[in-house]
Amino acid sequence: MSKSSPYAVSTLRIDENADALLNIKNYLYIIPPIETDFREALQLADVGEIFYLCGSSGDGKSEVLTNLYKEFNSKVYFHLDATHSKGQHSSAIDCLNDLYDNYKSTNKTLAVGINIGMMQKFIKQGAERHSDIKKVLKAFFKNRHKKGYKLGNTQFFDFECYPRIKFIDKKISSEFISEFLNNLTAESTINPFWSAYLEEKKTNSILAKNFELLARSTFKDSLVELLGLTRLYEEQFITPRTFVDFIYQILTLENQDGLIGNLFCEFDNELSRKLISIDPNNHREEGIDDFYLEYATKTLSIALQQDIDFLNKSSGFRLSPQGIVRLAYMLRKDKNLTHLSQKLSVGFTLIEKQHYLTLIDIYSKNYLERSDEDLLLDIVEDILVKAVFKYANRKLKNNNTSFIVSREVKNYMICNKVDIQADLDWIEKYDLQSTDYLPIPLIVNGKPAIIFELDLKVLSLALKICNGFKPNRQELGVLTKFDELIAHIIQKAKDSDSLKVINKNNEMDNGIHISKSGRRYMVERK
Repeated sequence: MSKSSPYAVSTLRIDENADALLNIKNYLYIIPPIETDFREALQLADVGEIFYLCGSSGDGKSEVLTNLYKEFNSKVYFHLDATHSKGQHSSAIDCLNDLYDNYKSTNKTLAVGINIGMMQKFIKQGAERHSDIKKVLKAFFKNRHKKGYKLGNTQFFDFECYPRIKFIDKKISSEFISEFLNNLTAESTINPFWSAYLEEKKTNSILAKNFELLARSTFKDSLVELLGLTRLYEEQFITPRTFVDFIYQILTLENQDGLIGNLFCEFDNELSRKLISIDPNNHREEGIDDFYLEYATKTLSIALQQDIDFLNKSSGFRLSPQGIVRLAYMLRKDKNLTHLSQKLSVGFTLIEKQHYLTLIDIYSKNYLERSDEDLLLDIVEDILVKAVFKYANRKLKNNNTSFIVSREVKNYMICNKVDIQADLDWIEKYDLQSTDYLPIPLIVNGKPAIIFELDLKVLSLALKICNGFKPNRQELGVLTKFDELIAHIIQKAKDSDSLKVINKNNEMDNGIHISKSGRRYMVERK
């Protein structure tokens, strides 16, 4: 399961005598939908066609092509790795040039596993004699969002079109993660990991305790959601190699809190570094603070202590206060955990997540009901737009949602009249291609809409600003994006027919209101 294992990357295996470890790997293997589609394409392939299986490192390209090799190698030439060179003095580009030379001379059907980066590199550095192939590759990048994109005799199967985590019906799900975890922890004689667990359990090992916790259905469900949040918060793609190595590490590494401690502990894995940012202990709120105070002063109620005992028993460890909060989050839907889940419920809710999943659900529809429009406006106008006014007008003594501070001149603030509305018709027509961000069309003063790319981090910041939070340096990256939106709104509002001039040094000053009507200007002190 470790990414350092020789079984982490597949090669063409002609030998039929698979060893024991390979059999174990095959037991865990989940056939991805992209493999099914690629197989169907090869079955219908004509002579001289090219099929690309492309994605990022660790996506499983070699695994898919290795599985299909024995079935189709008599009529298809397989090129598993278009990243590395095969000769001592040749580059990967040279290798691809030779591959296409051979293809053009034999006209044999070709199946190529290739990284997206290498494909882009070949477009720039590939031999000019293969300009026809480079032209097709360029076309692919313009149409990458189309599943199974085909041009002429070339077809592309891109892992990016087969997301392993889905956001449907306001929920986070993953067939790949769920099926893998269920296979890994299945209580069955055909599961080699279950047999190994039974042997480990005899010695009361840490590994056995961690395995037991991972096997809990509520824990597995929460893990799927947690990894989905890394996609939305941190733009972290889930590749099989990284994910399987992550499971290996949280099971085997020693930690005073066992598996739950490893889950939010940084180690040599991309996922671990991203999960730290969404550790439930980072969500400071009254319920979590009260728990820590009661724990430190030994004033926990009997009901809460019973919940803690349940968590300790579930983990196999006497958990630290941080471990208790983390495991309470992961098992929050367990029927045996009631009082602690209720106490910490506000910190576990992640309101921005629910709002964002609601927006994804709305954007995925072809027709918006009135209820959809109301929900969308509640989020876009009552949270995002409200936060824009609150942050842009933070130097004003009164929160104003009709004027926005556009500039400061010496001791005065110039505020322009602004009206912001979400373009519902645009959203209804929009074809959602990615959930990494959602394009929000904002009509400012009746002008063509600003398209703002809203992601979960920005939505989270908007909620905090609405609740009185003042951004700090840690929020600098997402705040820059928020500032850009404000700048676009101000640009649209600069020629408005109404503005205010406010003396920023006079707290009693309500400003001078200047409005234009026809060829006249009206000046009024409020």
